[in-house]
Amino acid sequence: MRVFEGPGLLLLVFLAVLVSVSEIDASRQPPGVKERYIHFLNQHRDNSNPNTGGRYCNDMMKKRGLTRPNCKQKNSFIHASDNAIKAVCGEKGEPYGNMRLSCDAFRVTTCNMKGGSTRPPCDYRHDNRPRYIVIACEQGYPVHYDEGKVIIDRPKKCKK
Repeated sequence: MRVFEGPGLLLLVFLAVLVSVSEIDASRQPPGVKERYIHFLNQHRDNSNPNTGGRYCNDMMKKRGLTRPNCKQKNSFIHASDNAIKAVCGEKGEPYGNMRLSCDAFRVTTCNMKGGSTRPPCDYRHDNRPRYIVIACEQGYPVHYDEGKVIIDRPKKCKK
């Protein structure tokens, strides 16, 4: 009986190597980095169309679970791919205190709660100006977005 031969065998070997490399990379991460990175992506990345008018904030905050049990007062969504954001932890960012400042501006939508009550139903207004992002990184992965730093004009260009 022939189970694998020719291209099928090569595919099997490739997949085995890929799984092994993924396991090695995951084992190098300190405890909690993977979970914090996934939490960061769920809370702050939206790679969909950055045309964010109308009900975008109300819908996204609800979709991401940021309106229960109470309304989160403020949250920002970065409209970029995982890799583009992750690159700020490396060559596309520079030290900014104990965080990283992006070399390039990103499309970001910040949702701010209207009114004073944090009890649902939640109602948000949005600000979707492009800006430079400030993030904390662990082992090359973004784990925290500093929403308090809204940098529209970068003080100096990154050294390339």
